[in-house]
Amino acid sequence: MVPTHVRKDLDAEAGWFNEGALPGRRHGNVNHGFRVTNLVHSGRTAYQDVLIFDNLVYGRVLVLDGIVQLSTFDERRYHEMLVHPPMLAHPTPRRVLIVGGGDGGTLREVLRHAPREVVMIDLDEEIVSQSARYLPTLSAGAFQDPRVTLLHEDAAVAIERYADCFDVVLIDCNDAIGPSAPLFKSRFYAAVARALRPGGLCGVQVGSFLDLDFLVSTRRSVAAHLTRTVPLRFTMPSYHCGEYCFFVASRDSDPAGPPPDVLTKRLHARDIQRLDYYSPAMHHASQIMHAGVERL
Repeated sequence: MVPTHVRKDLDAEAGWFNEGALPGRRHGNVNHGFRVTNLVHSGRTAYQDVLIFDNLVYGRVLVLDGIVQLSTFDERRYHEMLVHPPMLAHPTPRRVLIVGGGDGGTLREVLRHAPREVVMIDLDEEIVSQSARYLPTLSAGAFQDPRVTLLHEDAAVAIERYADCFDVVLIDCNDAIGPSAPLFKSRFYAAVARALRPGGLCGVQVGSFLDLDFLVSTRRSVAAHLTRTVPLRFTMPSYHCGEYCFFVASRDSDPAGPPPDVLTKRLHARDIQRLDYYSPAMHHASQIMHAGVERL
Protein backbone atom coordinates (compact mmCIF):
# COMPACT_ATOMS: atom_id res chain seq x y z
CA MET A 1 0.00 0.00 0.00
CA VAL A 2 1.26 3.48 -0.94
CA PRO A 3 2.22 5.67 2.06
CA THR A 4 -0.59 8.14 2.62
CA HIS A 5 -0.54 11.88 2.40
CA VAL A 6 -1.99 13.11 5.73
CA ARG A 7 -5.75 13.39 5.26
CA LYS A 8 -8.81 13.17 7.49
CA ASP A 9 -11.08 11.44 4.98
CA LEU A 10 -8.99 8.28 4.62
CA ASP A 11 -8.95 5.67 7.38
CA ALA A 12 -6.05 3.58 6.11
CA GLU A 13 -6.24 1.05 8.93
CA ALA A 14 -9.94 0.37 8.51
CA GLY A 15 -9.66 0.62 4.73
CA TRP A 16 -12.34 3.25 4.10
CA PHE A 17 -12.55 6.59 2.31
CA ASN A 18 -15.32 8.89 3.59
CA GLU A 19 -16.50 11.63 1.25
CA GLY A 20 -17.48 14.23 3.83
CA ALA A 21 -16.28 17.37 2.00
CA LEU A 22 -19.40 17.54 -0.14
CA PRO A 23 -20.47 21.03 -1.24
CA GLY A 24 -23.63 22.91 -0.37
CA ARG A 25 -26.10 21.76 2.28
CA ARG A 26 -24.46 18.33 2.49
CA HIS A 27 -21.16 19.71 3.80
CA GLY A 28 -20.57 18.41 7.33
CA ASN A 29 -23.94 16.65 7.41
CA VAL A 30 -23.39 13.44 5.46
CA ASN A 31 -20.65 10.95 4.69
CA HIS A 32 -20.40 8.86 1.55
CA GLY A 33 -18.22 5.82 2.20
CA PHE A 34 -16.07 3.67 -0.10
CA ARG A 35 -14.09 0.61 0.97
CA VAL A 36 -10.52 0.96 -0.30
CA THR A 37 -9.25 -2.35 -1.65
CA ASN A 38 -6.05 -0.82 -3.05
CA LEU A 39 -4.62 2.63 -2.36
CA VAL A 40 -3.08 3.68 -5.67
CA HIS A 41 -1.95 7.25 -4.95
CA SER A 42 -2.32 9.85 -2.20
CA GLY A 43 -0.66 13.26 -2.42
CA ARG A 44 -1.02 16.91 -3.29
CA THR A 45 -0.40 18.91 -6.45
CA ALA A 46 0.29 22.64 -6.44
CA TYR A 47 -3.47 23.24 -6.32
CA GLN A 48 -5.37 20.34 -4.72
CA ASP A 49 -5.30 17.09 -2.76
CA VAL A 50 -5.36 13.95 -4.89
CA LEU A 51 -6.48 10.46 -3.90
CA ILE A 52 -6.78 7.49 -6.24
CA PHE A 53 -7.94 4.10 -4.99
CA ASP A 54 -9.67 0.91 -6.09
CA ASN A 55 -13.11 -0.25 -4.93
CA LEU A 56 -14.78 -3.56 -5.73
CA VAL A 57 -18.01 -1.87 -6.91
CA TYR A 58 -16.79 1.30 -8.63
CA GLY A 59 -13.39 0.22 -9.90
CA ARG A 60 -10.72 2.91 -9.81
CA VAL A 61 -11.84 6.17 -8.15
CA LEU A 62 -10.35 9.67 -8.46
CA VAL A 63 -10.87 12.09 -5.55
CA LEU A 64 -9.84 15.77 -5.60
CA ASP A 65 -9.96 17.87 -2.43
CA GLY A 66 -12.01 15.16 -0.74
CA ILE A 67 -14.72 14.99 -3.44
CA VAL A 68 -15.19 12.04 -5.80
CA GLN A 69 -14.59 13.17 -9.39
CA LEU A 70 -15.03 9.91 -11.25
CA SER A 71 -14.95 6.14 -11.12
CA THR A 72 -14.14 3.79 -13.95
CA PHE A 73 -17.50 2.11 -13.28
CA ASP A 74 -19.64 5.05 -14.42
CA GLU A 75 -17.36 7.76 -15.87
CA ARG A 76 -18.76 7.17 -19.35
CA ARG A 77 -22.18 8.30 -18.17
CA TYR A 78 -20.70 11.62 -17.08
CA HIS A 79 -18.51 12.21 -20.12
CA GLU A 80 -21.07 11.07 -22.68
CA MET A 81 -23.78 13.31 -21.19
CA LEU A 82 -21.48 16.33 -20.96
CA VAL A 83 -20.11 15.99 -24.49
CA HIS A 84 -22.67 14.45 -26.84
CA PRO A 85 -25.77 16.62 -26.21
CA PRO A 86 -24.07 19.92 -27.22
CA MET A 87 -21.80 18.31 -29.84
CA LEU A 88 -24.74 16.60 -31.57
CA ALA A 89 -26.94 19.68 -31.25
CA HIS A 90 -24.38 21.42 -33.48
CA PRO A 91 -24.39 20.31 -37.14
CA THR A 92 -20.63 20.77 -37.67
CA PRO A 93 -18.58 21.19 -34.46
CA ARG A 94 -15.14 21.85 -35.95
CA ARG A 95 -13.44 23.83 -33.17
CA VAL A 96 -13.99 22.87 -29.52
CA LEU A 97 -12.79 24.35 -26.23
CA ILE A 98 -12.63 22.21 -23.09
CA VAL A 99 -12.24 23.97 -19.74
CA GLY A 100 -10.92 21.55 -17.13
CA GLY A 101 -11.20 17.87 -17.89
CA GLY A 102 -7.69 16.93 -16.81
CA ASP A 103 -8.59 13.23 -16.55
CA GLY A 104 -9.02 13.15 -20.34
CA GLY A 105 -12.49 11.59 -20.51
CA THR A 106 -14.17 14.64 -22.03
CA LEU A 107 -11.41 14.99 -24.62
CA ARG A 108 -11.75 11.31 -25.51
CA GLU A 109 -15.46 11.74 -26.25
CA VAL A 110 -14.99 15.03 -28.14
CA LEU A 111 -12.50 13.43 -30.53
CA ARG A 112 -15.14 10.88 -31.54
CA HIS A 113 -16.87 13.75 -33.40
CA ALA A 114 -13.80 14.29 -35.63
CA PRO A 115 -13.29 18.00 -34.88
CA ARG A 116 -10.53 19.90 -36.67
CA GLU A 117 -9.11 21.43 -33.50
CA VAL A 118 -9.56 21.08 -29.74
CA VAL A 119 -8.13 23.52 -27.20
CA MET A 120 -8.09 22.25 -23.62
CA ILE A 121 -7.32 24.51 -20.66
CA ASP A 122 -6.63 22.78 -17.34
CA LEU A 123 -4.78 24.60 -14.58
CA ASP A 124 -3.29 21.53 -12.93
CA GLU A 125 -0.67 19.84 -15.10
CA GLU A 126 -0.09 17.14 -12.48
CA ILE A 127 -3.70 15.93 -12.68
CA VAL A 128 -3.25 15.36 -16.40
CA SER A 129 -0.05 13.36 -15.89
CA GLN A 130 -1.39 11.39 -12.91
CA SER A 131 -4.61 10.55 -14.75
CA ALA A 132 -2.65 9.37 -17.78
CA ARG A 133 -0.56 7.17 -15.47
CA TYR A 134 -3.18 5.78 -13.10
CA LEU A 135 -6.38 6.11 -15.18
CA PRO A 136 -5.22 5.45 -18.75
CA THR A 137 -8.63 4.34 -20.04
CA LEU A 138 -9.97 7.85 -19.46
CA SER A 139 -7.87 9.64 -22.06
CA ALA A 140 -7.17 6.49 -24.14
CA GLY A 141 -4.28 8.30 -25.85
CA ALA A 142 -6.29 11.47 -26.59
CA PHE A 143 -3.61 13.83 -25.26
CA GLN A 144 -1.27 12.66 -28.04
CA ASP A 145 -3.73 13.57 -30.80
CA PRO A 146 -2.18 16.28 -33.05
CA ARG A 147 -5.47 18.19 -33.18
CA VAL A 148 -5.25 18.89 -29.44
CA THR A 149 -3.65 21.98 -27.88
CA LEU A 150 -3.27 21.53 -24.11
CA LEU A 151 -2.76 24.67 -22.00
CA HIS A 152 -2.03 24.71 -18.26
CA GLU A 153 -3.39 28.12 -17.33
CA ASP A 154 -6.12 29.77 -15.30
CA ALA A 155 -9.11 29.26 -17.59
CA ALA A 156 -10.94 32.29 -16.19
CA VAL A 157 -8.09 34.43 -17.54
CA ALA A 158 -7.10 32.43 -20.62
CA ILE A 159 -10.60 32.38 -22.10
CA GLU A 160 -10.50 36.18 -22.42
CA ARG A 161 -8.08 35.74 -25.36
CA TYR A 162 -10.73 34.09 -27.52
CA ALA A 163 -13.50 35.76 -29.48
CA ASP A 164 -15.76 34.13 -32.07
CA CYS A 165 -13.53 31.04 -32.09
CA PHE A 166 -15.38 27.89 -31.01
CA ASP A 167 -18.42 25.92 -32.12
CA VAL A 168 -18.72 24.17 -28.75
CA VAL A 169 -17.34 25.03 -25.30
CA LEU A 170 -17.43 22.34 -22.59
CA ILE A 171 -16.98 23.28 -18.93
CA ASP A 172 -15.69 20.17 -17.15
CA CYS A 173 -14.43 21.70 -13.92
CA ASN A 174 -14.52 20.62 -10.28
CA ASP A 175 -17.26 21.73 -7.91
CA ALA A 176 -17.59 25.45 -7.17
CA ILE A 177 -14.99 25.52 -4.42
CA GLY A 178 -11.25 26.16 -4.52
CA PRO A 179 -9.59 26.89 -7.88
CA SER A 180 -12.80 26.23 -9.84
CA ALA A 181 -14.97 28.79 -8.02
CA PRO A 182 -14.47 31.60 -10.63
CA LEU A 183 -15.73 29.26 -13.36
CA PHE A 184 -19.26 29.47 -11.98
CA LYS A 185 -19.48 33.29 -12.04
CA SER A 186 -21.36 35.49 -14.50
CA ARG A 187 -18.14 37.14 -15.71
CA PHE A 188 -16.76 33.81 -16.84
CA TYR A 189 -19.88 33.02 -18.86
CA ALA A 190 -19.68 36.43 -20.51
CA ALA A 191 -16.25 35.34 -21.77
CA VAL A 192 -17.65 31.96 -22.85
CA ALA A 193 -20.35 33.73 -24.87
CA ARG A 194 -17.70 35.88 -26.60
CA ALA A 195 -15.60 32.80 -27.37
CA LEU A 196 -18.47 31.04 -29.15
CA ARG A 197 -19.12 31.42 -32.85
CA PRO A 198 -22.66 32.15 -34.10
CA GLY A 199 -24.72 29.03 -33.50
CA GLY A 200 -22.27 27.80 -30.87
CA LEU A 201 -23.27 25.80 -27.80
CA CYS A 202 -21.89 25.33 -24.31
CA GLY A 203 -22.10 22.27 -22.05
CA VAL A 204 -21.71 22.93 -18.33
CA GLN A 205 -21.02 20.59 -15.40
CA VAL A 206 -23.15 21.94 -12.55
CA GLY A 207 -23.84 19.65 -9.59
CA SER A 208 -26.23 17.62 -7.49
CA PHE A 209 -29.99 18.12 -7.32
CA LEU A 210 -29.62 18.23 -3.53
CA ASP A 211 -28.13 21.71 -4.08
CA LEU A 212 -31.07 23.13 -6.01
CA ASP A 213 -30.41 26.73 -4.94
CA PHE A 214 -26.91 26.46 -6.41
CA LEU A 215 -28.25 24.99 -9.65
CA VAL A 216 -30.72 27.86 -9.96
CA SER A 217 -28.09 30.53 -9.28
CA THR A 218 -25.67 28.93 -11.76
CA ARG A 219 -28.34 28.82 -14.44
CA ARG A 220 -28.93 32.53 -13.91
CA SER A 221 -25.21 33.20 -14.33
CA VAL A 222 -25.17 31.20 -17.55
CA ALA A 223 -28.44 32.58 -18.92
CA ALA A 224 -27.33 36.18 -18.39
CA HIS A 225 -25.05 35.67 -21.40
CA LEU A 226 -26.27 32.47 -23.09
CA THR A 227 -29.98 33.14 -22.92
CA ARG A 228 -31.25 29.76 -24.14
CA THR A 229 -30.53 27.03 -21.59
CA VAL A 230 -31.82 23.55 -20.82
CA PRO A 231 -30.93 21.36 -17.83
CA LEU A 232 -30.01 17.70 -18.23
CA ARG A 233 -30.78 15.19 -15.48
CA PHE A 234 -29.04 11.82 -15.30
CA THR A 235 -27.84 9.24 -12.79
CA MET A 236 -24.28 8.91 -11.46
CA PRO A 237 -24.13 6.04 -8.95
CA SER A 238 -20.64 6.93 -7.68
CA TYR A 239 -21.69 10.51 -6.82
CA HIS A 240 -23.43 11.15 -3.53
CA CYS A 241 -27.14 11.71 -4.24
CA GLY A 242 -26.76 9.75 -7.51
CA GLU A 243 -28.70 12.34 -9.51
CA TYR A 244 -26.69 14.96 -11.36
CA CYS A 245 -27.26 18.06 -13.48
CA PHE A 246 -25.61 19.57 -16.55
CA PHE A 247 -26.72 22.55 -18.63
CA VAL A 248 -26.59 23.05 -22.38
CA ALA A 249 -26.74 26.71 -23.37
CA SER A 250 -26.54 28.97 -26.41
CA ARG A 251 -27.26 32.50 -27.57
CA ASP A 252 -28.85 31.59 -30.87
CA SER A 253 -29.22 27.81 -31.23
CA ASP A 254 -31.76 25.49 -29.65
CA PRO A 255 -29.89 23.84 -26.75
CA ALA A 256 -32.48 21.06 -26.63
CA GLY A 257 -31.07 19.77 -29.90
CA PRO A 258 -32.80 18.30 -32.95
CA PRO A 259 -35.30 15.39 -32.94
CA PRO A 260 -34.05 11.85 -32.24
CA ASP A 261 -34.00 10.88 -35.92
CA VAL A 262 -31.62 13.75 -36.72
CA LEU A 263 -29.43 12.86 -33.75
CA THR A 264 -29.29 9.27 -34.98
CA LYS A 265 -28.22 10.41 -38.45
CA ARG A 266 -25.48 12.60 -36.96
CA LEU A 267 -24.19 9.73 -34.83
CA HIS A 268 -24.01 7.51 -37.92
CA ALA A 269 -22.40 10.24 -40.05
CA ARG A 270 -19.70 10.72 -37.39
CA ASP A 271 -19.27 6.95 -36.98
CA ILE A 272 -19.93 7.12 -33.22
CA GLN A 273 -20.74 3.64 -31.94
CA ARG A 274 -20.73 1.65 -28.69
CA LEU A 275 -22.09 4.30 -26.35
CA ASP A 276 -22.63 3.21 -22.74
CA TYR A 277 -25.30 5.71 -21.63
CA TYR A 278 -26.11 8.41 -24.17
CA SER A 279 -28.67 7.76 -26.90
CA PRO A 280 -30.94 10.00 -28.98
CA ALA A 281 -33.83 8.95 -26.72
CA MET A 282 -31.82 9.72 -23.57
CA HIS A 283 -30.82 13.08 -25.08
CA HIS A 284 -34.40 14.31 -24.78
CA ALA A 285 -35.50 12.18 -21.82
CA SER A 286 -32.76 13.78 -19.69
CA GLN A 287 -34.38 17.19 -20.24
CA ILE A 288 -37.52 16.16 -18.34
CA MET A 289 -37.35 17.45 -14.77
CA HIS A 290 -39.29 15.90 -11.91
CA ALA A 291 -41.94 17.94 -10.12
CA GLY A 292 -39.68 19.08 -7.30
CA VAL A 293 -37.38 21.09 -9.53
CA GLU A 294 -39.78 23.10 -11.70
CA ARG A 295 -37.99 26.36 -10.92
CA LEU A 296 -34.84 25.04 -12.59
